Amino acid sequence: MSGFSSRDFAGDAGGRRADLDWLRVGAFGLLILFHVALAYAPYDWHMQSTHRFRWLEGALLLSSPWRLTLLFLVSGAALRFMTRRRTASQVFSARMERLLPPLVFGTLVLVPPQSFIEARDKGYWSGDFLHWWLSEFSPAGIADSVPVNHLWFLVFLVAYTLAVVPLMARPDVAGRLADGLERALRGWGILWVPIAYLILIRLTLYPWFGLTNRLTGDWYNHAQSLGAFLFGYLLVGRESVWASLEKVRRVSLALAVVASVVMIAQAVHPGGGAFWGVPRNAAYGATQWLVIATLLGYASRYLRSANTPLLTYLTNAVFPCYLAHQTILVIAVWLIAPYRLPAGVEAAILIGVTLGGSLLVYEVVRRIPLLRPIWGLKPSDTPARFARRRALLRFGIAAPALAAGFTVSAALAYPDFDHARQYLSELGGPTAANPLIFNTGVLAAAVLAGLAGLGLGLSVLALTGARILGLLTAVVFLLAGAGLGAAALYPWPDPRHLAINLALGIQLAPLLLLFGLRGRSDLKALRLFLAIVFAAMAVLTVITKHLVFPGLVNETNVGWWERAYAVVLVGWVGVAAFLLERRLRAEAPRGGGAQASATIG
Repeated sequence: MSGFSSRDFAGDAGGRRADLDWLRVGAFGLLILFHVALAYAPYDWHMQSTHRFRWLEGALLLSSPWRLTLLFLVSGAALRFMTRRRTASQVFSARMERLLPPLVFGTLVLVPPQSFIEARDKGYWSGDFLHWWLSEFSPAGIADSVPVNHLWFLVFLVAYTLAVVPLMARPDVAGRLADGLERALRGWGILWVPIAYLILIRLTLYPWFGLTNRLTGDWYNHAQSLGAFLFGYLLVGRESVWASLEKVRRVSLALAVVASVVMIAQAVHPGGGAFWGVPRNAAYGATQWLVIATLLGYASRYLRSANTPLLTYLTNAVFPCYLAHQTILVIAVWLIAPYRLPAGVEAAILIGVTLGGSLLVYEVVRRIPLLRPIWGLKPSDTPARFARRRALLRFGIAAPALAAGFTVSAALAYPDFDHARQYLSELGGPTAANPLIFNTGVLAAAVLAGLAGLGLGLSVLALTGARILGLLTAVVFLLAGAGLGAAALYPWPDPRHLAINLALGIQLAPLLLLFGLRGRSDLKALRLFLAIVFAAMAVLTVITKHLVFPGLVNETNVGWWERAYAVVLVGWVGVAAFLLERRLRAEAPRGGGAQASATIG
C-alpha cells in the first residue's frame, strides 16, 4: 500500500474527513450561486439576463480567489485517502473510472447545449442544434478545440492525478516532501509560507499567462491549483498541520476580513493598478490563503465528527449536481430572460431551477445503474436478481417528469402559445419559436416509453408468470414509443406525424397490467389504481371524441382537455413503474456492504 510514514493519519482510523466533505459541499453550493450571479455581472458569460449590476464585480471577487483553490486542495486530500488501502495502480484505475466517463459524457452531451445557446444568442450560429453538434465534433471543429466549459475542473483533476502517480508509486519520496512541508509550516509558517508562495506566483506568472482554464499554457492556474492539490495530498494526514490551522483560525479570520476589503477596494478603484499592480496582486494572494486557512481551521475544529445523513446525501449528490448545474442554468436563463421579470424574481427562479433541477437529476440517475458511471457515481450494490427489470422500471419513473419538463420549457419558449385553444403538438410545429425543445422531449419520451414497457412486461412475468400479458404490455409500449419517435422526427403538419396515433394504444396497458397482476393479493392498491386510470382514460376518450355531451369540448377549451388527457396518459406510467419497482426490490433484498461516498474528490 502507499503509506507515507507513521505520522500520517496518526490516531485516525477512518477513511474520510467529515470537515473536508462539508467544505466540498459548501464550495459547490457557492459555485451555483456564483454562476447564477455571472448571468447578471458586467462580464461576458455564456448566457446573460437583461439585467446587469456593476456591484457584482466586487461581490464575485469575494469568493473568486479561494473557492476553486480550496476545492483542489480537498480533491488532493481525497486522493490521498484513496491510497491508504490501495496500490498506486489501483488508485489510478479507480480515479480514471470515476473521472473519464463523466468527462466524455459531459463534453458530448451536457456542454453542447450551453455552446449552442451561446452561439445563437450572440449571433454567430443560426442553424439548429443537430447541425451545431455535428459541426462541433467534426474534424474541423475538433481541430478548433471542443469547448468543455465548466468541465475544465475535471480535465485538470485528470491531469493532476497523472502528475501525482509518481508520488503514489514512491511513497518514500512523498514522505520526505511531506516532512519538509510540515517543518516549513510550523507555527506562523502555516500562514506566511502559503501566502508568500501565492503572492509570488500572482506577481510573476499571472501578468504573463493570465487565467484561461485551459490545460495547455495556463501556468499561473497550474501553479496555484496543482500547488493546492499537492498540499492536500501530502499533508492531509499530518495532524500538526491541522493543529496549527485550528490554533491560528481566529487570527486568520481577522486578517482575511481586512485583506478581502483591501483587495475589493483595489479592484474596483480606478487607481487600483498603481505600482504595476503589485499591491493589488499581493492583497489577492494574501486573501486567497487567509480565507482557506480560516475555513480549514474552523472546519477541522468543529466539523470533523459531523458525519450526518444529510452530509452523506449531499456528498453523493455533489458530482452529478456539478455536472448538470451549468447546463440547466444556461437553458433556464435562455428561456426566462425574454420575459424581463424583476431581477429579484428572476434570480430566485434561476437559483431554484438550477439547484432543484440538479438535485432532480441526481435523484433520477442514482436509481438507474446504467447511468451511474457517466454521472460520476459508483456502481450500485443492487443484487443480480431483478436488477435489469428494476433499471428499466426506473426509466418509466423518470419518463413523466422528463416529458413535463420539456413541455413546460417549450411553452415558456413560445410566449404566444394559447393553452386553451392550441394542441401540445403545436409546441413542436413551424409556428413555435423553439420547436427543437418540444421535439427533443418527445423523442426522449419515446425512448423511455419503450424501455419502460419492457420493464413493465418483464415485471409481470417475474411476479406472476403471465407471459402473454407481459409480452402484450411490452408490445403496446414499444408501439407507443415508435409513434412518439415518428411524431418528434416529423413535426406537424407533416402527415407522417400522424404516426403518433400508435401511442394511443397505451390506453390498453393499464387493463393488460390489471389482468396480468390479478393473482397478486399484495398489489391490491396498484390494481385499484390501474382500474381507475383505465376508467379515466375511457371517459376522457368518449368526451373528447364527442360521443357524449356534444359541445362540451370546443375550440375555446380543447387545449385544456388535451392537457388533462395527457397527464393521465403519461402520468400513470410513473406511478405504476414506481410501485412495481418497489415490489421487486422487496422481493430481492439488497446484499451487504455499504456504498462508499461518491464525490469529485
